[in-house]
Amino acid sequence: MIRAIIFDMDGVIIDSEPIHYDANKKIFEELGIPMNRSLYSNYIGVSNQEMWQDLKNEYNLQQSLEELVEKQNLENLELLKKCVKEPLEGVIELLQTLKENNYKIALASSSPMRLIKEVLCMFNIEKYFEVVVSAEDVTQGKPKPDIFIYTAGLLKVKPYECVVIEDSKNGVKAAKVGGMKCIGFKNPNSLNQDLSKADLVVENMKEITLELIEKLEKVEA
Repeated sequence: MIRAIIFDMDGVIIDSEPIHYDANKKIFEELGIPMNRSLYSNYIGVSNQEMWQDLKNEYNLQQSLEELVEKQNLENLELLKKCVKEPLEGVIELLQTLKENNYKIALASSSPMRLIKEVLCMFNIEKYFEVVVSAEDVTQGKPKPDIFIYTAGLLKVKPYECVVIEDSKNGVKAAKVGGMKCIGFKNPNSLNQDLSKADLVVENMKEITLELIEKLEKVEA
């Protein structure tokens, strides 16, 4: 039986992937790192720390990992406040429906906690989430399953009792490796992510209904 729904944030709650792309493009240019959409798409869903550790090693960057992550966080926060005006269409209605039907609801994002809190506060949606987890809370980020398994533990549910909603290849893989059901949301701004490993794929958050979630109860994780 499905007892919990775990939401990703970027590309699922808010359409923030274009913001992350623009913020990173600016920083990449400053650091002399070639910006390639195909290469960048591999980092969607991955924690900032892991992305910058990879780039620091590959391009021999002199800045510390902390400096690079902080620079990215500040750039993202600035653009977020300026550009994101509302959650993705259908998200609030879905959260309300899940809450009214007594599902446990969590948010598990690769974004840093202060960015997550900013989003929850901006749109006054923190009330819907019983648990909020950042990649900062676990040792290994997506595509490893740590963040989702940790979230399920906080919710006091088994992995197979969870449905994860994700827009990235890395997020879908993390959910499935963690033994959870997964709905892939095909966000057109998430750079054509491969969601083929998800149990179901939707193109609009409005497609995610109680009936759709109940169908997943018959699917093996």
